[in-house]
Amino acid sequence: MDWIQLILKISKQQADFVSEVLMGLGSVSVAFSDTNDDAIFEPKVGETPLWQNVTITALFDVGAEQDYIKDTLKKFCNINEVNFALLKDRVWENECKKDFHAMQFGKRLWICPSWEDSTQLPSDAVVIDMDPGLAFGTGTHQTTDLCLQYLDENPPIGQSVIDYGSGTGILAIAAVKLGANQAVCVDNDPQAVVATLSNIKNNQLESQISALHTDNEGQLEKVNLLIANILAKPLVGLCTHFSTLVKSGGHIALSGILHGQVEMILSAYGEYFLELSVRQKDDWCRVNGIRK
Repeated sequence: MDWIQLILKISKQQADFVSEVLMGLGSVSVAFSDTNDDAIFEPKVGETPLWQNVTITALFDVGAEQDYIKDTLKKFCNINEVNFALLKDRVWENECKKDFHAMQFGKRLWICPSWEDSTQLPSDAVVIDMDPGLAFGTGTHQTTDLCLQYLDENPPIGQSVIDYGSGTGILAIAAVKLGANQAVCVDNDPQAVVATLSNIKNNQLESQISALHTDNEGQLEKVNLLIANILAKPLVGLCTHFSTLVKSGGHIALSGILHGQVEMILSAYGEYFLELSVRQKDDWCRVNGIRK
């Protein structure tokens, strides 16, 4: 089915009202995006922040009355520049496949989607079978990349691992494929737990990796390595908890940290961990350390 696409550039203050008008006009979909590419990180609980300049993309049935929509937006929203475009129907699953290919991390580690042939990768490749999905963590973000690089450079052979804030479970899967004996994935999002269990099964690692919700993490035991790819403020809040989960001499790898937030991570974790070091990629950082 084809669609009529309408794109409007408005201010933050207009966003809610304009979206309500568009839905009232019969829009089947309204999406917000940033007009000026200004990032928003770590909003407060309960807040849904918007950028100062917002782009709204709305979809209408192909038979929608464009003149009526345009006149209504001009009258009630004071929007004069209204442009429509025909959005041809496509197989959106195939569109996704065009943008997601096998990716290499470090020397040996690869993520390969199901529609690509992993036998074409180097003979020494350690392959994670994973498609993009709803949960965070398929290697494309710098924070996940930093954690995968760490595992490739420091394969946890014979170790026990916790992947905290696991998202898709990608880090636990990588750890086990690089030699870890066992791993536990922990996340506070039920969708992430479901995604993790599916990816564990796809990689045939059910006997070595388990996944649980944070409500059930009381069963966790101390491990040799804890990896947490979340955000800086939660990492600070979890510092004491993490210290109880890592064995003496064990390692920690923390990601999801912006460059300007590194000092507060080092300050918090310096109480429990030695030899803290930082690795940076673009604006994001990873902090590594050894449990005292």
